[in-house]
Amino acid sequence: MRTTVSAAVLAAMLAGGHAHAAVLTVNPTRIVLSAQAASTMLTVSNSGDAPVRLQVKTHSWSQTLDGKMELGPTEDVVVFPSMVTLGPGEARRLRVAVVAPAGHIEKAYRVFLEELAPVAQDPGAFVRVLTRIGIPVFLQPVTTSSRISPTRGGLEAGVSLTGVGLEAGVVRFQIDNRNTTHVVPDGIRVKGVSATGLTLADESIDGWYILAEGARQYELRFGAGDCASLRVVLINVQVGRDVLKGRLETPSGACAP
Repeated sequence: MRTTVSAAVLAAMLAGGHAHAAVLTVNPTRIVLSAQAASTMLTVSNSGDAPVRLQVKTHSWSQTLDGKMELGPTEDVVVFPSMVTLGPGEARRLRVAVVAPAGHIEKAYRVFLEELAPVAQDPGAFVRVLTRIGIPVFLQPVTTSSRISPTRGGLEAGVSLTGVGLEAGVVRFQIDNRNTTHVVPDGIRVKGVSATGLTLADESIDGWYILAEGARQYELRFGAGDCASLRVVLINVQVGRDVLKGRLETPSGACAP
């Protein structure tokens, strides 16, 4: 999988200069390593019209319940070279390796490629918008557990929808990942329906990563014009081959605290 990342130019335009942003392509965009294959190559390409200097930083990665990244210092991940200069149209390969032993739970890291300001720059020529790209790196556990049940198989077997509730027009729910490896929900959909069957809201929520043996809480606020008429909240979470379903009855509406 290949991705192209361009820095936004709005801030530079507001600053009154001509924006100039690097256009960097990284491949792959996610790295999964194991005890048997503890390193791989990461290709970084510069398709912009100016040289780019990059430095590499590595972090351990955990999450809060609302999905925010918590980054910490780590020496588990090594990237070589850790600094690189790419000319226009140039590509370089970096080796990414995890030097920590694999455990019984998947370890998660983030590798960041951070563009450095040009060494010499004409202050009247342009405003430089620097690019920062984060790449997830996972070290698989020694044995992978997916909590497989007799009727369900695969990683989705260890994922459940819990804690569905409603307060003051805000529906909240949680996705629990009991697996020893991460999951990424393919789609999360929340639908609000009136007593007559009218759809009052139909929203999709970005699932993003739920790390090994972790959980993620979500919430969606219904508008003041809809919450009084709301009678049913339907939640569908697509995880691999499974669809997790939640249903919440709201006979008095959803506006009350």
